[in-house]
Amino acid sequence: MNNEMINLTAAARVIYQLGEELISDEFVALAELIKNSYDADATMVKVNIDTSAITPHGQGIISIEDNGNGMTYKLLTKVFLRISTNFKKVEKYSPFYKRRVLGEKGLGRLSIQRLGNHITIITSPKIDRLKDIITEEEQKFYEEYNKYTLEIDWNKEFQDGEKNLSDIQAQCNYTFEPSATKGTKLIIQGIRNLGFWDLDKKTETRIKSEIFGLVSPFTQQNNQKFIIKMKIDNKSISNQVIDEEILSIISDISVKINFNKCELNLEVEYKKKYFDRIANKLIKEMKTNGFDVEILKDYQDKIDSIQINLLDNEYLKYYPYLKNIMLQKLNESIFANPGNFTGMLYVLEQSANAIKETLPILGNYGKPFSTTKEVKSVWEAARGVYLFRNEFRILPYGPEIDWLDFNKRATREKANAYKEHTVSGYIQLDSVSSENLKEQTNRLGLIKDEYGTNFLVIVRDIIAGILFEKDRLTRAKIKSEPFNGEESEVYSLDKNIIFKRKKNIASEKTKVYEEVEKQISIMAHKNVEPQEVSLVINNLNKIKKMEEEQQKERKQIIFEYEKEIRTLKTLVGLAGQGIIIETLTHELNKISKNIKYNTHEGKKVMNSLDIDDLTKNNILNLQNSNLHELIFLDQQLEHLEPTYKKNRLSIHELNFKKFFEDVYISDGVMSRKAKENNTSVVLSGDDFYINSNKGVLITIFDNLFINSLYWLESFTEDFRSIYINLYSSDRIIEFYDSGYGIHPDIVNLLFEPYQSMKPEGRGLGLYICRELLKGLKGKIELDMIHKNKYGNYYKIIISF
Repeated sequence: MNNEMINLTAAARVIYQLGEELISDEFVALAELIKNSYDADATMVKVNIDTSAITPHGQGIISIEDNGNGMTYKLLTKVFLRISTNFKKVEKYSPFYKRRVLGEKGLGRLSIQRLGNHITIITSPKIDRLKDIITEEEQKFYEEYNKYTLEIDWNKEFQDGEKNLSDIQAQCNYTFEPSATKGTKLIIQGIRNLGFWDLDKKTETRIKSEIFGLVSPFTQQNNQKFIIKMKIDNKSISNQVIDEEILSIISDISVKINFNKCELNLEVEYKKKYFDRIANKLIKEMKTNGFDVEILKDYQDKIDSIQINLLDNEYLKYYPYLKNIMLQKLNESIFANPGNFTGMLYVLEQSANAIKETLPILGNYGKPFSTTKEVKSVWEAARGVYLFRNEFRILPYGPEIDWLDFNKRATREKANAYKEHTVSGYIQLDSVSSENLKEQTNRLGLIKDEYGTNFLVIVRDIIAGILFEKDRLTRAKIKSEPFNGEESEVYSLDKNIIFKRKKNIASEKTKVYEEVEKQISIMAHKNVEPQEVSLVINNLNKIKKMEEEQQKERKQIIFEYEKEIRTLKTLVGLAGQGIIIETLTHELNKISKNIKYNTHEGKKVMNSLDIDDLTKNNILNLQNSNLHELIFLDQQLEHLEPTYKKNRLSIHELNFKKFFEDVYISDGVMSRKAKENNTSVVLSGDDFYINSNKGVLITIFDNLFINSLYWLESFTEDFRSIYINLYSSDRIIEFYDSGYGIHPDIVNLLFEPYQSMKPEGRGLGLYICRELLKGLKGKIELDMIHKNKYGNYYKIIISF
């Protein structure tokens, strides 16, 4: 028996077949070659396509020339000419700019075959840039020969089905030229698909999206800028670049983003015109409703600096609405860090007035625009938030998708600056530290592993979440204070504007009427002096003026009622829910009794069965657990009982100390919730009484109690307490907890409707408390004197 070792071979035609299967069309092929230039540290690549040129290898020439590192003779022969090399998996970063390389499969050279019949490669290396990855032999070779030219005839060499791939040889010439152009130039002769490059509108659109769409359109200063220049049959095609300076000038808000080693820094700049526009809407509304307006303080540009260490939950003290956001860990202690990134966001309201405001501002900066249409076209080109890794775009993040969920938030808060069409900008990944952020094989999105998930959570939920909440609170402060008809002056919540009220005009008018009647009566009985006639006329004019002011007063009262009605309409939904819950609790009482009866009967049957003791005990333990849970359900229903409609009409003299002991300290629903949250409840002070309804008090103090438990959940210190202090002499109750206290941004808005730091909160709880207390001749307010150890106000004061 004879044995023989046989070498495996591949037909040369496999190159054609691979090119057809792996490179779907000419745009994909061209994009792969442009990526090669990017990986070679080029800052510019020029693409010139001439479909009419006649060459020895067929009609049409494509040239692709870059100013990158070029190739040494070994990189050309051992890496470029080797199909599916792992060179870029080993050398993950470009030698000079340390860009994260894009071509990892080593199949870019198949793109050349897809484009044309014959390839000439001319390259001259920037040897000083490549010194860390080349050998001494390559260095010496370069000193003798600094320009390399390689030719491959795809038709002649690879169409022959009989030839093996190993039989194919490429001709390579080495020369020395003192002034050799550094970089690489590809000349492809004999375009395979001439019709593909017919420059109609559809082709031009695809070029702009699929070729120029690969790179950043923003013209910010960057020493790694990558520019593509392209000509097809002498027609230049260029990307619609975005002048970032223009975006900065016209924006209402700009946000500088820096994420470095798990430290997030945001610098949010609000322009004066942003505040003025919100204030002018308020002023117009108040004037329409009869108020006189006085500006106490002009708005100015403002910068908010935000710093967060994501490895320290201390940031929840300042941004409590982020408490439910979860970041991924590789194990119990190691955070899946997605890598460093920077970014810029620009925000501009798209109303006609907002766009019109930008024209004189641009002129002042030496960037004149004639019409708002021109400004809108610039903004439309920039719209969306792009994602880049060293200037190269990661799809599909950009204007195509609302990946930061701006519109989702806008459905919750329509008066909000951040919407899909009002934001432009980019996030720029650091190529080295973001190595763990992988793209999907189809290049459409990041892989959502621990690293990808954390990146998206940081940008979408934390950064965009903070910006949205900051904007909401800023707008909420440029509103009028609540008023109830007693005040003669009403301020904006930020105290920058005062709105003066018209009051008691009717009684003043009556006095003037009486004076006029008196004067007319005198005039009827004597000769009238001119000054007396003048006095009557003046008083009549006063009456006319008072009629106008009384009309304003009526408008103010109507405006006040309308505001209350809008809030009450929101409460109708909650009232409907309350009716349903009240009905359901009656049913739950019946169900609970039936389950308890059945469970007890089941235990009797179980004891009579002839089964082994272990099985019997297991089943009985389960039955006892059910009974225990039913006891808790009964306690819940009992806690709600005083709030039912039939009981809300009952007024009794209530002992406050006993009320708090029974409801929040004894073994009941709320005390159980506190124990589960590892929170103690401390009651102190002297007792006092009030004529009230127990259900109303439960509604008020449950709101405060549940709020405290919610925020204490994210409190990192072991010691958690809720304090209730009674002061009988002043008929005051202090309510507070050991947590971080009231967030400074919401101090002036605490009891206003729709203001909440909870991610999905309605913002109505404390407003309802305030309104219920009015019915008890009480009031609720924040102690604005004392602060806790975290520097925040924290005590809620209820007085009767």
